[in-house]
Amino acid sequence: MKQKITIEAQIRCDKCRSKAMKIAVAEDGVISVAFQGPNRDKMVITGDGIDAVDMAKSLRKKLGYADLVSVEEITEKKAVNQDEPKQEKKAENARPQPCSHHPQLEFYIYDPPSTSMCTIL
Repeated sequence: MKQKITIEAQIRCDKCRSKAMKIAVAEDGVISVAFQGPNRDKMVITGDGIDAVDMAKSLRKKLGYADLVSVEEITEKKAVNQDEPKQEKKAENARPQPCSHHPQLEFYIYDPPSTSMCTIL
């Protein structure tokens, strides 16, 4: 059964993109891997009998963030329509984002005011 898996991952530089490509191609049954989206952060993986959850887990382990967006079964009718190349529009003023291999975490510290009059503690 051929499938089309879409995974959104944290891909900000060429090194991250090549690392994601190597991870995706290493899985059994992968036929093709393509990047889509305005920032080329969505991976479209086509293959036969691919475990989508395992693929997302492997990408999440190496890249820090990967979210499984969709899994579709490909029929012969859709495969014929996919052979036509589609052109993507690139943002003209898009600046490359700094490479961050780990997601940014926000910490909030709440220190309630002391109700006692003792200032030593």
